[in-house]
Amino acid sequence: MLVEQMLQDTTEDLRVQSSNVDRAFSQRCEELIEAKTQLERKLAQILDQIGSQEKNIVSLQQAIHNKEAPLRVAQSRLYLRSLRPNMELCRDQPQLSLEEEVRQIDVTLASLNQKLSEARSSLSHLEESRMALQKDINCKAHSLFIEREKCMPHRKRYPTTTVLSGH
Repeated sequence: MLVEQMLQDTTEDLRVQSSNVDRAFSQRCEELIEAKTQLERKLAQILDQIGSQEKNIVSLQQAIHNKEAPLRVAQSRLYLRSLRPNMELCRDQPQLSLEEEVRQIDVTLASLNQKLSEARSSLSHLEESRMALQKDINCKAHSLFIEREKCMPHRKRYPTTTVLSGH
């Protein structure tokens, strides 16, 4: 009777412990799924930001390209004015206006190039974030695979109470 009671108590303890482990596995899987879902949401946001930044870069490149032609025209006019002979070579109002136009376009181009550099840097950081998030998502997916496909099937083969009690 004492031996049977000890065997029954031990069996019950093993079943309780098995249930606790099963609950812990289930909870861990839920936590992994939640973490993976949050990472996937962040990845979607990063991908949206990457798309926006790429469009921004294209717009900046187009704006720079659009400013280069007027700059060349103004510089050509200044050069041609510098070839004027004798008295016609003077610093009159048209000359000063051309010089100011070149300065303004140069300032605008410098500003656009700075913004382009910042946009490319931002895109680089976003790409690094994207890669880190994808790595984390793959890690979570692999952990879920191990817990669901490798560990849980072994847990399901755990002997029943009657087998544990020796009957």
